Amino acid sequence: MTEMTERLKPLGEMFGLPQDFNEDTKDKVTELKISHLKDYHKGNLGENRYSKQDLEDLVESVKINGIIQPLVVRPLEENDEYEIILGHHRRDAALLAGLNTVPCLINDDLDDDTAELLFMDSNLQHGFEKMKQSEKAELIYRRNEVLKRQGRRTDLNPDDLTKSVDEEFNLSRSSIQRYLRIYQLTDKLKEALDNGKIGVKVAVDLSFISTIYQDLIADYIKENDVKIDKKMSEKIKTVSERQHLNDKTLFEILNGKISEEVKVKPKKTSIKVSKKVLNKYFKPEQKQDEIDKIIEKALEMYYQN
Repeated sequence: MTEMTERLKPLGEMFGLPQDFNEDTKDKVTELKISHLKDYHKGNLGENRYSKQDLEDLVESVKINGIIQPLVVRPLEENDEYEIILGHHRRDAALLAGLNTVPCLINDDLDDDTAELLFMDSNLQHGFEKMKQSEKAELIYRRNEVLKRQGRRTDLNPDDLTKSVDEEFNLSRSSIQRYLRIYQLTDKLKEALDNGKIGVKVAVDLSFISTIYQDLIADYIKENDVKIDKKMSEKIKTVSERQHLNDKTLFEILNGKISEEVKVKPKKTSIKVSKKVLNKYFKPEQKQDEIDKIIEKALEMYYQN
């Protein structure tokens, strides 16, 4: 098996450089000590997308062929240390293969946003479908944030109605919105999601409640080894929106004992007439019951027409 990095974009394409750049990379590659390479500062997102067999196959390939495609790194302030932007998996395989150095393409001009986009691209190109749900949410959120900071139009924006599918992630707009909501969950509830104790749509419902109650739900799930279904999550969200959620009510819902009063109690809406409208159509001396009759008659005429 050949090294799995063939699925990566050519380096020139990733950096927006001319097409013939890739033919010239040999002259720009430097052998660096593995001990001088540090992980990407935001963590190796999706590192579990590779199976044990994938790593073993890559190690065997490295032993036979070496590192075919160089790692992409940028210098750190510390002497002789570099941050890996692309190539964590190759670095790990090289270590297991007994290598002390790996070929690296050093880029001194990578700002944080460009480094982040390159890192995201690497995660998008292979293994996205193998990521945990919480990792997918983080990837989508982080990429969206970078694009917004750069002022670039993005289909991940929930307010953008021009496209129904995001081409980069091959997900529907509604799925993208769900993952952006999932990112708002507490770490405890994300763990419950990854472990299959709650589904994606349930997670979205629970993302709208306060973090205190999110953690209470996560603790309840773990302590009782139970799953939360959609009916429960909808009920919790509804009660929370009506500002009736408290510890007692929450545990009543989780135990299937929610009172009818809380379950069906509607939220009252008040309608106010502005002072400008009152002054325009009514006299200060008019009584409230007279004003009510006039408004009622006006509304009857309005709806008849």
